[in-house]
Amino acid sequence: MLRFSLVAALLGLATPLVADDAAVLIGVERYADFRRVNNATDIVDAAEAMRDAGFAVRTLSNGDISDTRRLLEQFADDALDADRLVAALSGRFVTDGTRTWFLTEDADQPTPFGLDDAVSVDMILQALARTPGQAVLVLGYDQDGFASFGRYLREGVGRLDVPQGVTVIYGEPNRVDDLLDDALAVPGTDIIDYVRNNRRLNTLGYQPQTLVLGPGEEAPVAARPQIDPSLEAWQDALNGNTADGYRDFIFSFPRSPFVEQARARLDSLESDPVRIAEQGEAALNLTRNQRRDIQRDLTQLGYNTRGVDGIFGNGSRTAIRNWQQQNGYAQTSYLDAVQIDRLDAQASRRAAEVEAEQERAREEAEARDRDYWQETGASGSEAGYRAYLQRYPEGLFSEEAREALAEDDNAEARAREDALNINPTLRRLIESRLASLGFDPGQIDGRFDANSRRAIGRYQSQRGLTSTGFIDQPTLARLLADTFGR
Repeated sequence: MLRFSLVAALLGLATPLVADDAAVLIGVERYADFRRVNNATDIVDAAEAMRDAGFAVRTLSNGDISDTRRLLEQFADDALDADRLVAALSGRFVTDGTRTWFLTEDADQPTPFGLDDAVSVDMILQALARTPGQAVLVLGYDQDGFASFGRYLREGVGRLDVPQGVTVIYGEPNRVDDLLDDALAVPGTDIIDYVRNNRRLNTLGYQPQTLVLGPGEEAPVAARPQIDPSLEAWQDALNGNTADGYRDFIFSFPRSPFVEQARARLDSLESDPVRIAEQGEAALNLTRNQRRDIQRDLTQLGYNTRGVDGIFGNGSRTAIRNWQQQNGYAQTSYLDAVQIDRLDAQASRRAAEVEAEQERAREEAEARDRDYWQETGASGSEAGYRAYLQRYPEGLFSEEAREALAEDDNAEARAREDALNINPTLRRLIESRLASLGFDPGQIDGRFDANSRRAIGRYQSQRGLTSTGFIDQPTLARLLADTFGR
């Protein structure tokens, strides 16, 4: 759930700490769960030049969500009394098309319902709106590195709802840091003219003929200028980031200042093997069960997908890329139909090999079991049975050995009982005594049947005697003692 501490600051719930001109510079180059953004933290190097230009500057490099929110709340406080405002963010952004968030160093894989480790760019724009005509938002991000985060989110900046009087300038990280040093931090510099002469930078929002951030004066907000008619179409093409979208833009606006960028992006998409592979896999419309099958195949072949859930996350993409490397394919991390068929064939063959290996191991184990039985238990001796069970307690002949030992034990116990010459009268007395002690020998008839044997065995076990189910001298003596002791 999104936190709204920044909203509270924007509504003036905190006391401002700094007046006049304020700037905040935040760059994230190293991410815990994403690839690095080269040069993203260079934006912070402009802090000294910005201070020399009269700004109270707050900076943060590779900050987590807690530090980033705290810094932006302080900037929102500064904005309450400022005459000029500059906010610069460089790193990774995520958008749903209309809303945009800046990802902090500790950001997890974003989802539409889990953007706790991100800050709202829209709320930063609201803070900048406090100094219309003298407010600039600078965004630095890799515009060619767009990635999808499911059906609802993608990497990049969406269509920003820029407040009146706020100028947004965006470009790649190694371009926007020059903007700060060479334009925003240089008094009297026409920022619009600087951007106009730099094809790698783009502007949105408030775009007057000239824009100079003058210290100590609040510039009047001019009427919103006439915007190049191709600008909205160019933003749509950027948001879609498809070859067809760029082709349509070039055809519809051949004289647009963005045509060269559109051609460059079109060339990049059409020649980018990763993007081509991604589109090819998407065209297969793999079901979740089909994706599970692919993950099982990769796992069968020893490639760790970090789960078999039908979702191709970082673990699955890494496993696919490693499999492609081992099989001589371009390492795109995206599969086509031919690769899927080959992967499935390899996994099926490997499964058959594993099954055959397991069968061979089972047969070899059984052969060793049989050989040991021939050397021990097959002789029919008690020592042989016990030796076999010690090595193979769950072996092929374990039940046979246990039954033989039980029979031997019963025969000895029966012989000891027969030696006592117990007559029917004494047998009835024993059964009666067992019944009175709660051991239920069944019908008291002087015949030791199965119920009587179970009762004798339970009595022996409870009294700490050897439990055989047959009467021996210690059992008889204990029964008599129990009888006279009551």
